[in-house]
Amino acid sequence: MNLKSIIVTVVAVCVLQLVQAQYAHFGRTGVITFDKTMYMKNIVAKKFIDKADERSRGQFEQMLPSIPENVVLKKTLKFTPEETYFEPLKGAEIEPRTRQYMMMFALDFDAQTLSSLSDRSYKRFNDIVGDKVIIQDTMKRITWRMTDEYREIAGYNCRRANGLTPDSIYVVAYYANELPVSGGPESINGLPGMILGLVVPSQHVSYFANKVELSNQVVMDKKVFENKKTKVMSRQQIAELFTSTMSNWLNKETLKYIIELSLL
Repeated sequence: MNLKSIIVTVVAVCVLQLVQAQYAHFGRTGVITFDKTMYMKNIVAKKFIDKADERSRGQFEQMLPSIPENVVLKKTLKFTPEETYFEPLKGAEIEPRTRQYMMMFALDFDAQTLSSLSDRSYKRFNDIVGDKVIIQDTMKRITWRMTDEYREIAGYNCRRANGLTPDSIYVVAYYANELPVSGGPESINGLPGMILGLVVPSQHVSYFANKVELSNQVVMDKKVFENKKTKVMSRQQIAELFTSTMSNWLNKETLKYIIELSLL
């Protein structure tokens, strides 16, 4: 190899390393794995038993000792500059009895959420005990207040922001400036970087990333949104559906919690 070839090779390697370093530092496309933790005993005790009438309180109290302290659900968030796709991690399993409790208390519907960052539209597919529904609406506009608190999540230095959703739910988010995509778990959005940590105190649920994989190729399987037979509803319509189907066995406060949790 002559001197000219060596110089060209060295320059090419340096340019490639520089591009990779910039890409790694400012990742705009990739897949994030989240742990969604639901604090089951707190949920049942404070959202079901405390709010229950005499008829159902005893049933809930009998279940409480066998309910796990918390449940960790594996989720992934695929993202590009244009959209995000939040869904259950394929192949992740949960203990059958725990899944039964999750279904009984309507705490997680294995939802798949597709958010368009360009036109702020969003779709969420839910399998509500065999009844498949797509919620189609706009992304929530959350009011954020930045703080000077930071914490490391999945190798990223994340800044804390406190937010209030349009339905007055208080959320705490930790976002990474190094991932300049304005998305996050579920439909939470609107910060100048990807949300890697999210806490919703009133719902006793949190989301924290444990792995971020940057990639130029991200495949989003959107087949569930293409079935013409699936019901399509707005947030308001799905809230009305929940009210009509669950109001016979849940009081108003508990029902409100279920609706807010499913529409986060």
